[in-house]
Amino acid sequence: MLVFLPFLVTLGATAPVVINTVIVTQTAAGGISQNLQTVAAQNAQVTASAVQNAEVDTPQTATSSRFNIFGEIAQLFGFGSTSEASNVATTAPAVVATSSLIATTGQTPITSSPVVASSPAGAISFPTTSSIASVAPVSSAASLSTSSSAQAGFSSTQANTPSSAQESSQSSNFVLDEAVPSTPQSGNAYQTTINKLWQRFWENGKWNQEDSICKDNSYQIPSVWDMAVLGKAIADSGDSNGVETTISRILEYYDQSTGAFSSTPNSPSEIYSDDNSQLLWVFLDAYKMTNKQQYLKYAEGIMDYLKTQNYQNTGGIIWKKDQSYIASISTTEVALSAMRLYEINGDESLVELAQSCMDFMFKYLQDSDKLFYDGLDKSTFTPNKGKLTYTVGCAISTLVKLGSSDALSKALELATAATNQNGAFYTSEGIWNNSLKYVHLLFVGFGDAFAAAGGQFDQFKDEVTRQGNYIYDFVQDPDDADLYFDSATSGTPTAYAKYAKVFSTSGATYKPDDDLYCSGSSSGPAPKSLLTNASAGQILYQLSKY
Repeated sequence: MLVFLPFLVTLGATAPVVINTVIVTQTAAGGISQNLQTVAAQNAQVTASAVQNAEVDTPQTATSSRFNIFGEIAQLFGFGSTSEASNVATTAPAVVATSSLIATTGQTPITSSPVVASSPAGAISFPTTSSIASVAPVSSAASLSTSSSAQAGFSSTQANTPSSAQESSQSSNFVLDEAVPSTPQSGNAYQTTINKLWQRFWENGKWNQEDSICKDNSYQIPSVWDMAVLGKAIADSGDSNGVETTISRILEYYDQSTGAFSSTPNSPSEIYSDDNSQLLWVFLDAYKMTNKQQYLKYAEGIMDYLKTQNYQNTGGIIWKKDQSYIASISTTEVALSAMRLYEINGDESLVELAQSCMDFMFKYLQDSDKLFYDGLDKSTFTPNKGKLTYTVGCAISTLVKLGSSDALSKALELATAATNQNGAFYTSEGIWNNSLKYVHLLFVGFGDAFAAAGGQFDQFKDEVTRQGNYIYDFVQDPDDADLYFDSATSGTPTAYAKYAKVFSTSGATYKPDDDLYCSGSSSGPAPKSLLTNASAGQILYQLSKY
């Protein structure tokens, strides 16, 4: 059944926000209806940082605000206290999203990277609108909206057709290891996804949070988080001109007083350690690609700021400037940033910082299942017990780079916990349950481990590859090749039907939200999310290396 829940949320001086939430439900034995975060993920426990829940971007900010309503919904439906719930799924904080989700029409695939206009030596080259090839309309989905999905007949393309065994099966009762292969299927699909991002979100010399498929000329500046994930995905594709072009827009967010970057331009109170860590990676990639010193200087300036967020030099990193929450993600991302910068400039103090951050994580924030809690308040050190995949991914990357026997042992422990199919990151179908904007860093963590640990992590390669193949086969829009929904159950009827043909959806009710489509229509183009698809680009890049 579909339940529309109006929520009235008041945050400080912010005007109340009314949110109509669509919930897919299914009836369990005894007639009890339960909220589904994914169609088959029952008894899911959803928790998120109280501090993260309190952040709402300004009206002109991109829709990647960290505000979360899932915890309240879960409590309303009775989750969070049973032992079964605690063992199943703690998922990423949901976001209040004003952008619509998805729809689709036929498309022409893009097979080459965007053409970039030439510029004088030493100058940044900018793609021109004319040089970025246009294609027929494509469907798309916003990553930050929590809508249900629809069931209908579907058309498949070669790019996202399941294996022949899946196509012929009518059981609709598979789990992941039966449904997708354990060898990479996507090839260099990351290149075409990045090209589609240029086509759909680059307009008039700047990146737009809004998907141009809706043809309504709307513009919303992306958050710096979106820009960081996008910049890293472009760097992964090897496009140095594209990286420099994107950095030229990122510099609009620069806060000269701190040397860091704010969530939106000219908002010095909105500076987040995790956003800046991911930006540091973009600047380091730009430096390695171009050897331009200014990019290294920006990276070092960010690190200088991040060191100021090290709470009493304990290794715990404050999540937001002038706030009290020590987040796992800011702590592990700063640790990884320190190691990546150390690999460039050889500053040994950065290794000490990375080790200190990881020591803090294991001392204060590791649960008995070996995964990490979301964070804690510095005044009480009481943990918020939400768990997210990207924290584990960054920790694995950092530990592999630290390279000691103890660090590698802990990384193996984390990898085992992250791939425990009875653990917090899995649905009952064996699918990782976090949004792409979080889980992409878990793929990166495993990618670093596969590349650098001398085969010690190869035991996890089949499972991680299956997770990537699932995204490629079932989260990609069947009608809009190379672009992705946030999940198979939050997309169009075509996408949901493809998923439902293979995985069990018994007892589930699916109806697409009108917000899935452009202008609230019930069909037609479905706008995609910039952040979701930049994250997908990073996942596909990692998959190409496995």
